[in-house]
Amino acid sequence: MTSDRRRWTRAAVVAATATGLLTAAPPAIGAAPQDNGATTEQRAFDSAAKEYGIPEPLLMAVSFQLTRWEDHHGEQSKAGGYGPMHLTDVDPQELLNENAKLTKPVDNPSLHTLNEAAKLIDADPDEVKRDVTLNIRAGAALLADRAKAIGDDHLPNTIGGWYPAVAELSGSPRVSGGRSFAEDVYDVLGQGRKRTTSTGQTLAFPKIPQVVPDKNLSRTRLEGAQDAPKPTPKAECPSDLDCRYIPAAYAPVDPKQPDAGYGNYDTGNRPGDGNKIRYIVIHDTETSYQSTIASFQNPAHGAASHYVVRSSDGQVTQMVPTKDIPWHAGNWDANMHAIGIEHEGWAAEGGTWYTERMYKASADLVRYLANKYDIPLDRAHILGHEDVSADKPSKVGSEHYDPGPYWDWAHYMKLLQSPLDSDKADDDAQAVTIFPNFAKNRPEVSQCSDKGCENLPAQPANFVYLRTEPRDDAPLITSPVIHKDGSPGTTRIEDWSDKAVAGRQYAVAGRSGDWLAIWYEGKKAWLRDPDGNNTAAADDAKLVTPRRGGIPTFGMAVPNPSEYPKGIDPTKLEPLPYTIPANQRYVAGDAVQAMDYHAVYDGTNDPNNHKLVRGSEKYVPISLNHRWVYVKQSDIQPVS
Repeated sequence: MTSDRRRWTRAAVVAATATGLLTAAPPAIGAAPQDNGATTEQRAFDSAAKEYGIPEPLLMAVSFQLTRWEDHHGEQSKAGGYGPMHLTDVDPQELLNENAKLTKPVDNPSLHTLNEAAKLIDADPDEVKRDVTLNIRAGAALLADRAKAIGDDHLPNTIGGWYPAVAELSGSPRVSGGRSFAEDVYDVLGQGRKRTTSTGQTLAFPKIPQVVPDKNLSRTRLEGAQDAPKPTPKAECPSDLDCRYIPAAYAPVDPKQPDAGYGNYDTGNRPGDGNKIRYIVIHDTETSYQSTIASFQNPAHGAASHYVVRSSDGQVTQMVPTKDIPWHAGNWDANMHAIGIEHEGWAAEGGTWYTERMYKASADLVRYLANKYDIPLDRAHILGHEDVSADKPSKVGSEHYDPGPYWDWAHYMKLLQSPLDSDKADDDAQAVTIFPNFAKNRPEVSQCSDKGCENLPAQPANFVYLRTEPRDDAPLITSPVIHKDGSPGTTRIEDWSDKAVAGRQYAVAGRSGDWLAIWYEGKKAWLRDPDGNNTAAADDAKLVTPRRGGIPTFGMAVPNPSEYPKGIDPTKLEPLPYTIPANQRYVAGDAVQAMDYHAVYDGTNDPNNHKLVRGSEKYVPISLNHRWVYVKQSDIQPVS
């Protein structure tokens, strides 16, 4: 410990003056923490701040912006981070598997802050993952280490002086991401925060007003820190929405290995080039707002969406122009024709994160985009990531299930001013809309980890379970792509084989008392529907049936190989592991022409770059199971 290291406590942190110097004590938060479980994390922040000479409110504000003080029971976030300080440990091979444009495993220091931080406190990285107190201590050590590297082995003597180190701890490799994170941290610092986490930990820090941050980032290691500031593009948002623009990465993952690939999107000119935007895909982040932004700025992460929406206040960050094609849906066809919107939250904790301010801000954005690009406001075009099929059979079964069972689709569609049909279906209706009462519908949902399985707390949900027969003790239906051993479906949150989600429409396959059957992945699936309480009329649904038994399904609608021009390798169209038997009926969307978009990195010498390839075949999306898939128009016929 060096002699210049300052010590700060929660009761003795002083409010900053306009110059940023420490001169007066802030109001106390309350009595000193007692030795009980409810204040374990508060005490950990207090102890770590003292040990590493960091203003405690600042350390807590950094963690709040990184994770909202959540540790998610030691589980890794989607962005690769652990614990309240979101210390990262990402396997480069996993990135290679996720990023179709990544051709070699690429390592990056920002992917391994866990090991770096653990080394600073001489701890086992695995323990830092799981132990909240160690995680906070390691994160504090890392922040102090960053500050000393910037300050010639000295810590800042004002709260404002920590700004460059905070920017470096953002997780973003770029100066724009680092600066935006630091701005958010200092904004929260000026307001104070108090929150009870999902594990019952109550934490708080007082507001520190009138701090003047040192915004000079020239001594940081952030990309672009030494460059002249560039003009910030204007976000494509409604004028009254709190919306900003921070660019996602469009760059090689490693300049020293130009053939290793690039991230995190392809440039385009939609819809002016003829590539129509048909869908908007709703995602959840499975990590924090800030960590999502940081990962989208790192080309090694290999993914991005157009927009990210913050849980607490509905702030929107646009990261990719809508004309371009980020890799967000896990399906190239969907990426080509969709706009992706991420929502800060965890599917298993949906009710905690999907706030009214988030719903309203997202709905305002979607209405704006739908009007701009003539996208119908219905559940065939406003999709969850869970509605999107894999594009290749090798990926079937590993698709995402966000935004998950606790996203209130009925409320969201009402905010879009396009409410779901609420009229009850007649007994002779040929199709229905899944429409359970969200507030009253609280089915059992479980979640499993390496520590075992447990039921999630009961909360309003958007789906109904599907069974093999019309009785409560019948097995849940199954799918061979999820349950390869033929075992029944389960209540696990990621098991989408046996769930029908609000707003989705299906053809009626039969009725029996309080039960209704729908055609679902080639079989009758029974849902409990007493007095029509879980469904609504779908009088506008278009029904189709196979011209013969066993017609194939697809995850893409791409041209035939002979229709690709010379110099472009055709996209291989492979049938999905679902076929449709004769005499079954399915709800269909509008027919689309086969199309593919050839894109490589703009720095590559490819005369066919940005070539839109059109095919002669037409495909029709159908509501097959939990997801939409394509069939060839020539293989089906309408049901009158």
